[in-house]
Amino acid sequence: MQYYRKTKNWLLEQFPQHRVATDMILLKKGQVLERYCMKRESGAFVNKAPACTKKALKKMMMHVYLTAATTAYYQDAALLCLLWYLFGRASDLTLLRKVNLSIGSGDIFFVRFIRVKTSEEQGLSLFPDDDFCTCPHLAVALALVTQTSPTSALLSQLPEQRASSQAALTPATPLIDLMDHPETVLQSHADTKRAGEDKSPDTAPGIHSYVNRVLDRLVKPAGVAERLTSHSFRRGGAQHANGAGICVQWIFDRGAWNMTATNKAFAYVFNTPSEDHKVARVLSIRDPEAKVPLLSLDSFDSDTQTRIRSVASALFVTSLGLKTAQYNVNARVVDTLMAYLLRHYPELKSLASDGLAVQRMEACTIEKGLCVSELLAWSSHLSTCASTKQENTKTTDPATDITTHPIFLHQAALIEQLIQVNQKLDTRLTTMEANIYNKSNRTPPGEDASEDAGNGEPPVKRRRTSVATSLKDAWFS
Repeated sequence: MQYYRKTKNWLLEQFPQHRVATDMILLKKGQVLERYCMKRESGAFVNKAPACTKKALKKMMMHVYLTAATTAYYQDAALLCLLWYLFGRASDLTLLRKVNLSIGSGDIFFVRFIRVKTSEEQGLSLFPDDDFCTCPHLAVALALVTQTSPTSALLSQLPEQRASSQAALTPATPLIDLMDHPETVLQSHADTKRAGEDKSPDTAPGIHSYVNRVLDRLVKPAGVAERLTSHSFRRGGAQHANGAGICVQWIFDRGAWNMTATNKAFAYVFNTPSEDHKVARVLSIRDPEAKVPLLSLDSFDSDTQTRIRSVASALFVTSLGLKTAQYNVNARVVDTLMAYLLRHYPELKSLASDGLAVQRMEACTIEKGLCVSELLAWSSHLSTCASTKQENTKTTDPATDITTHPIFLHQAALIEQLIQVNQKLDTRLTTMEANIYNKSNRTPPGEDASEDAGNGEPPVKRRRTSVATSLKDAWFS
């Protein structure tokens, strides 16, 4: 509400003649809200989840990578990372599938999923982070690499989201639907019969309880002072993006917040890919206007690509080359995730040389008849390519090219005109100097006339050079 309050004050400063009418309208609305809306009985503050900062996220991710003993640790790390980057509720990631990972035009990494609360399908972009601990691509790659069995879900450790069957039975439910699906009526009757004995599906432990248990296990050992909950990541990611000066409406669109009737008039900017890209770049500690290159295996030669893909086929054995299409990840996505695995391999090894992910990467490399040192060589090559791409982007990015600015173009046109004027002045000055030089040397009349004709100027009348005649001689002759 602080944003809208500032917007209202700015509009009133720009149009002071509307202040009286606006105050009357707001006063009337306030009276309606005070008359009909419920008031807080206790008068205390609302218990809100503390925001998870990116520093706290880095501490927890580093602790997981350092102490990972089972595959579930890497799954939990990907869960926390995606919750922060996608502004997600804990229930949103239960519907995240492998087939929903894709790379769009412009080499943009996209994640498509459904918001459970609003039933809205979204396709959000993710950009790599230079810090391997908070890089979302590395977290997704490690989660896929450490899966123990084929599954369609990206995060297979999450419990299934169950909806209450009683919600389907309403007075507006058509009778034909109940006749076609009698199991709904039977299940509702059975749930009502044992209502006093068992918990309802809404109160049963679910995804929120799972995330809270993961946080209880990680927060204190990682050195995080705040008592985080499953909603802290949604709040923390939004506050981080808001701190970079991003338009608040773009943040609302990425988080799929419902716009109420009071502030619906401010929702004048719709969700577009370019705006979502800016928010995603800010979350990855990057310039919102700069182009971020995505790593791939195209920088290697064909022989090296074949060897890397053979290692990737062993690493992503539960997500690549399976008969069931829902269990597979897009081949281009696998190449991108493999590139970030290789790039951050030295950091993972220095953090925990006996970590489960490091051991699996080295084991798959040896299994394919390759040397472990080749992982370091591939990582060095990718790091060099990444730095080169960033330098080229900085020098050729049209968004930051000053030569396209209107002021620069105007000044360039003025300078061009001044150059032409100076060239004309130089030509005239050269001609004048040549004429003066020819006069001083007293060149023959024929040559001087031809030279003047060559210059395109009319011949100059010569002074008399004969002997002067006296007046007496001229009178009597």
